[in-house]
Amino acid sequence: MDAGDAFFASAILANQNADGDKLQAKGLLKGYEKIGCDALNVGGFDLAAGKEFLMSLSEGSSIPFISANLTDTNDNLLFPAQVIIERSGFKIGVTGFSDLIPQHIDDVKKRPYVESVNKVIAEMKSAVDYVVLLANVERKKVNGLVANFPDADYIFISRDTQRTRPTIKQVDGGPYVYSSGVQGKYLTMVNISLDDVSQPIVDISTATGKITSINQRLEKLQKKDPVRTIEEMYADKPNVLKLVSDYRQQLVKYETIMADAINTTQYESIPLSKAVGEDAELLAFVDETLATCSALRKKNIKLSKNIIKPKSGPLKKTISIN
Repeated sequence: MDAGDAFFASAILANQNADGDKLQAKGLLKGYEKIGCDALNVGGFDLAAGKEFLMSLSEGSSIPFISANLTDTNDNLLFPAQVIIERSGFKIGVTGFSDLIPQHIDDVKKRPYVESVNKVIAEMKSAVDYVVLLANVERKKVNGLVANFPDADYIFISRDTQRTRPTIKQVDGGPYVYSSGVQGKYLTMVNISLDDVSQPIVDISTATGKITSINQRLEKLQKKDPVRTIEEMYADKPNVLKLVSDYRQQLVKYETIMADAINTTQYESIPLSKAVGEDAELLAFVDETLATCSALRKKNIKLSKNIIKPKSGPLKKTISIN
């Protein structure tokens, strides 16, 4: 699924680059069709090339475009408000909204998103097992999503520049809220394990991350002398022993959460690095599309004069994964 702003990186296309940007949008959609996409929420940036262009993309695609609040000037929804996906005997109801329309787009309006989305959720709640909300919203409004949509089970965000870390504590019982950031460098994946559908789903992402982190810290302390115990090594350092005691208490806490959870949900943020590997056929398609798009663009985007240029010499790049 895509939570919005899939096709363009800004609300306005530069005239000299519009043809290349539109071709790239078509290529991205074909790529989505090849790898598989069950729902695409329409975001504000997706309207950058105009309503008619976006409608033509939707009409020519097998992927459902959805929006619970974007309408034409007569208040008719432009896209279906929901789609129901069936997997492994379960039904997942998906809806979405956008809180942005580019200023130059005058033939698209938006209904109040809280009322519109909650109406759709209420309509499909009894017909599905889980509700997923795709939210195209600015960061300043992210904190209100849980309170505004209590009947959603999962909320995936586009437009938020900050990526959700697996160790961030989620609201008990949900909705669980996740963001992949805006640069397309990470894939959000949620794994659900169900043993008793009558029981609630417990988010174990934080517990899993904390257990891994604490064990790594304890192992680092132990490396000083693998033969002796930590207590023996740091007998003269009460502050370290206090820290170790706290770590072990936290381990018991998080391991208990893991052991008591009957149904679990776990979030992963997967970096799309070179280590992921590539599909040769899809890579060739991407390379060809990008080359054609570049040829169509008549003017390259200039860097800001305020950007600091790197010093000469080898460039070192470090990726930190928490």
